[in-house]
Amino acid sequence: MLYQMKLFKGLFQPGTSLYQLQKAEALSGLAPRLLSVYLLSLLFFAISTYYGIGTESYSGAITDSTIAEYEAGKLLLLGGELASSLLYTTLFIWFIAFIFWLMLDISYMKAVIVQMFVFVIHLVGQAITIPVLVFFDLNQLSNPLSFGVIGQYIIDHDFWQHVFGAITLFDLLAISYLYYYLKNLTEKNKYGTLILIVFVYVFIWIITAFMSFLEIPVLVRGWL
Repeated sequence: MLYQMKLFKGLFQPGTSLYQLQKAEALSGLAPRLLSVYLLSLLFFAISTYYGIGTESYSGAITDSTIAEYEAGKLLLLGGELASSLLYTTLFIWFIAFIFWLMLDISYMKAVIVQMFVFVIHLVGQAITIPVLVFFDLNQLSNPLSFGVIGQYIIDHDFWQHVFGAITLFDLLAISYLYYYLKNLTEKNKYGTLILIVFVYVFIWIITAFMSFLEIPVLVRGWL
């Protein structure tokens, strides 16, 4: 059976998409969808940088910089964000799919397809979050669609507040979709599958928090 890759069908008709994916012996339409995912990721990273989302610590240090340093820093940040977009998208889709292939004994390309479905959820999350942060002049830690606000109330430690800020409602939705697909594509224990998925996301949240926790002005000045 030929599986025709359709990203939104995988989200809005998961039952049909799962059945076709289980029966699939060949895949079609993967390359153009993959390209569109990469381009959208680049676009959202660029927009975030343009509006200073995630670069608040650098913007706050403008008074400590010369005009030349500030402009060079902005270009460096933009280049870094675009490179980060390519790296993040690649690792999220291809490397995490490799982990699922290795641990759950499922087809690697089917795992890639599932990761693309899930990545679209994160892209939709960015498309919604960016206007919210810009309109209400919020930073990522105060994102109302994340647990960052709760984290600021219950934990008095900057790093762990960033960890809570990295956990969004879209992450929880992505985990539910990922679990639905993977538990039906593998013959492994469903609880073990869920634990693996949660472990992967905890790792992502910690890395995301660590990157947000870094002092961007110090890093930028180190390159100037």
